[in-house]
Amino acid sequence: MELFSQKVKPSDLEKGDHVYTWRKNIYSHHGIYIGEGKIIHFVNPRNDGILRFSASSGISSSGTYCPTSNCGLEKVAGSGVRMSCIDCFIKKGKLYRFKYEASPQFLIAKLRGGTCTTARSDPPEEVIHRATYLHENGYPKYDLMSNNCEDFALYCKTGLWSNDIGYQGRSSQANMVHPTKKEDRIENHIQRFATAIPRACSKRENKDLGIREDVVKVPVDELSSFLLALKLT
Repeated sequence: MELFSQKVKPSDLEKGDHVYTWRKNIYSHHGIYIGEGKIIHFVNPRNDGILRFSASSGISSSGTYCPTSNCGLEKVAGSGVRMSCIDCFIKKGKLYRFKYEASPQFLIAKLRGGTCTTARSDPPEEVIHRATYLHENGYPKYDLMSNNCEDFALYCKTGLWSNDIGYQGRSSQANMVHPTKKEDRIENHIQRFATAIPRACSKRENKDLGIREDVVKVPVDELSSFLLALKLT
């Protein structure tokens, strides 16, 4: 049934699960379930639309009351890494579980990015440690193509980060639309349109986190120094 729907009930979640919800049925927003009805997720601090908690009033910035204590809390102000309740995370959408160790056949059959990977997840305790560490200590700057909410959840689950200086994105959603040098040379707009879907599916398969050779395991407490060294090389 996962091939058709990866929808789950909140009561079925397990600590360390990578979850997502669809926004306007166009793109998926991702996070890590840490238990007790709470999800740690990463948003663009400048334009997120996620409910934020006001400690003084219990009212979110959108004016909606949330009874969950500290919902939308950022321990590092402006980092974009927040802890939210399930209802505020999904808004009016549905909750889905991201699939790890998917077969190549499953990966190809799931035409939409942001749903699965062939990569293997680390044990739940490691996943939760990374998520809570980044919530408490901050996380690299948000970038739609190279470091978005799916990238955050994938790192929490696997500890993998790309050492490609030119393009470090691991998000399957971003990779499906990220142009290659070959595509940059395609001048025929009709040809680009006609081959858009096959090219997107091919890129998703070739750039899947579990297949790529440009990713390395980076301890969460060494992530900042790793990225700094990467920029200096």
